[in-house]
Amino acid sequence: MARIQAIEPPKALPRQVRRVLYIGPAANEVCSIIAQHVGEIDMRYESDVSAALVVARQSRFDTVIVDQRDDRLATRLVVPLMAGIGYPVKLVVVSQFKDVGQYLAVPGVARVLTAPVREGQLLRVLGLQFKPKHYRDAPRVREPSTRQTGIFSTYTNMFFDRFTTVVSTAHKRLAFAALMLLFVAFVFYGGVIGYFLLSTSWGAPMSLARGHELVDRTEKDLMGLRAALNQTDQSLTEIGMEKIEAERLLNDATLMVKYALGTTSKEISLRARQYKNLKSNMTRLKKVRDAIARQPKKGGTTEALQDLYKKRLIDKKTFNSASLGLLEASQRLAKIEGDIKITQSQLTNVDANRAMLHALKAALEKGGEIASVASVSSELILLTKQSIDAKATLDLAASTLKSNAIKARQLSESQAALKLRIAALESSALARAIKKRVVVVFVPSANLGRFHTGAPLYSCLFTIFACQRVGSAGDAQPGEINSMHPFFGTPIRGQLVEANLTTAIAATRQIIHGSRKPFFF
Repeated sequence: MARIQAIEPPKALPRQVRRVLYIGPAANEVCSIIAQHVGEIDMRYESDVSAALVVARQSRFDTVIVDQRDDRLATRLVVPLMAGIGYPVKLVVVSQFKDVGQYLAVPGVARVLTAPVREGQLLRVLGLQFKPKHYRDAPRVREPSTRQTGIFSTYTNMFFDRFTTVVSTAHKRLAFAALMLLFVAFVFYGGVIGYFLLSTSWGAPMSLARGHELVDRTEKDLMGLRAALNQTDQSLTEIGMEKIEAERLLNDATLMVKYALGTTSKEISLRARQYKNLKSNMTRLKKVRDAIARQPKKGGTTEALQDLYKKRLIDKKTFNSASLGLLEASQRLAKIEGDIKITQSQLTNVDANRAMLHALKAALEKGGEIASVASVSSELILLTKQSIDAKATLDLAASTLKSNAIKARQLSESQAALKLRIAALESSALARAIKKRVVVVFVPSANLGRFHTGAPLYSCLFTIFACQRVGSAGDAQPGEINSMHPFFGTPIRGQLVEANLTTAIAATRQIIHGSRKPFFF
C-alpha cells in the first residue's frame, strides 16, 4: 500500500508538458506512438544505463520507462536505482509476459507493460489522449475550454491509473498464488515419491466382476476341476464294476481250482495203485523168467542131447521130445522178457504221471509254475489244461482285484484333492466375483505383512493425506500375480487380498493403506 500511495496520477491539463525518460533500445517504436502529442510531452531517450542515471539525477522526470526486453543491456539494476532516485517518479517497466510477476514484486514499480507495447496502453500510462490514425488530416474543432472537461479528464485518468494498479496487484497476487500452488504440487509430488519408495503399507484396490481376466480364468479353472472330478467319479464307478466282475471270476476260478485239485488227488491215488500193481507184476515176471532160465541147466542143453544120442544112450524119440521142450522153454523166456520190458515202460510212464500230478497239485495249492506237460500221457492232457486254465483265471482275477484296489485308492485320493481344491476356489473372492462384484486389493509381496486378515484399511482423499478408515482386510487369495506399479508404472509381483469395505468410494481410488494411516495422520 505504501508503494501505491507514492505513485502520483499524471496531470491531465492539455498544455502541461510531461517529462519522460525512456531507457532502452526501442526508441523508434515509442516515437511513432507519441508523434501526435508533440508539445504535450518531453521524451528523453537513453540506451546507455550510466548516461540514463546521470540524466535522471540532473533533471526531474515525471515518468521513467525501462525497457527490459533486451537481455544484453545491463538494465536489471536500473529498476531499483530509479525507484530510489530521490524524488517521486512513476516507474514503468516493459518486459516479456513471463517476467511480469517478477517486476511487479519490485518495490517502486507502478506499471509493467508487456511486449510488444500497445499504443493505447502506453498513452494511458503517460496520461495522454488517444487520437485517431488520421488526426492531423481531420478538420480541427475547437476544444471546449470549460473547467468541467479538464476535471472529467483528470478523474478519468485517475480511474484508469487506479484500475491499472488494482489489476497489476491482482495479477501479481495471482502469479504468487500460482507459484505457491506449483511449489506445493512439487512438494506433494516429492512426498508421494518418498512415500512409495519407503512405505510398506500400501495396496491398489481392484473391483472384480464377470468379464475380468482373473475372474474368467478362475471360472475356467473351476470348470476344468469339476470336469476332472466327474471323470474321476466315472472312473471309480467303472473300477467298482470291474471289481465285482473280478470277484465273480475269482470265485469261479476258485471253484475250478478246487475241482482240479480234487481230480488231481484222485488221479494221484489211481496212479499210485497202478504203480504198485505194475511193480508187483514186474517182480512176478522176473521170478518166472529166472525159473524158466534155470530149467535148461537141469535138463541139459541141445549139445548134450546130441552127444547122448550119438552115443546111443537115448533113442530118437527121446531126443526129439527133449529138444522140443528146450525150444518151448526158450520161447516162453523170450515172451516173459518182452512182458518185463513192457511193464518197465508202463512203470516209467506211471512214475512220470505221478510226478506231474504232484507238481500240478503243488502249483494249484501253493501257486507257482506248472511243470512241462510234454511227458504227460494223453489221458491227463485235459486235466492238465483245465488246471492251467483255472490257475490262470485265478491269478488274473487276483491281479485284477489288486490293481483295482490300487487304482481305487489313487482315484479316491485324487477325488479328495479335487474336492478340496474346488471348495477352496469356490470360497475365494475370485470365484464369488463370478456371481457378484467383489473388491480386492493388489498387495506387493513386500507389503503383505500389513494386510493380514482383520487389518484395518484406510483410504485418503489426497493419496496420503486426509485419510479415514474404510474397512478391514480379508483372506489372501492363493497364487501370485503380476501387475503395474500405480505410481512408477513398473511391473511388480504380489497377491490379491479381499477387502471388506464399509465405504464404497474407497474402491475407486488409486491407493489404499493397510494397518495404519500414512505418517500416522
